[in-house]
Amino acid sequence: MWSPPSRIIFSLFLACLLSGCPGVSSTAPIRYYLIDPAEYPEASFKSTRPLSIEIVSLHIPQYLERFHIATRTSKSQLEFSESHQWGENLRKNLLRTMSRNLSVLLSTLDIGTPLNRSASIPHYRVQIHIEQFELESNNRVKLVARWQLSGRTPHDPLGVFSAELQGEEMKKMNYEQMVSVMRQLYGDLCGRIAKTIIKQEQKP
Repeated sequence: MWSPPSRIIFSLFLACLLSGCPGVSSTAPIRYYLIDPAEYPEASFKSTRPLSIEIVSLHIPQYLERFHIATRTSKSQLEFSESHQWGENLRKNLLRTMSRNLSVLLSTLDIGTPLNRSASIPHYRVQIHIEQFELESNNRVKLVARWQLSGRTPHDPLGVFSAELQGEEMKKMNYEQMVSVMRQLYGDLCGRIAKTIIKQEQKP
């Protein structure tokens, strides 16, 4: 048998637990994010012929393959959020968004990816390697990437290119704003990739 004081303490604890007292049950709701296609001006890059593009591959660091969104607390230390997560595998999200961005930029629907193969023989093939893509300890989102462009066959290399992009400093930590900046930077990267393709088209 419990003594009266024990019963009182247990009753208070149970009431607190059921009413959601702070410190007893404070699980934050999980919020999910995606990097959506960018919005570009009407005047995109123009080609004299309908182009067929194949995105052969898109690689990201293994630590970005997690659903928990990564941020840097120092140059060599990462933090993963429990309550802010990607709505799907980030690499697949970026791959699909790259396809849609290039489709708009190059005015073509013929974009093949590992997720959605095209029956056409591509005019250009592109391989993308993202080396860094997260909020740094200085509250700026940084995107470091390189890409290799080739012609109709992988044995027809046209060049290797790179970009290091950085967003404006965020005044305070805000995941929604951070993902919005990531979308802008990724849209800029897609624009640079499209530009390298158009430059090849403009060569005599």
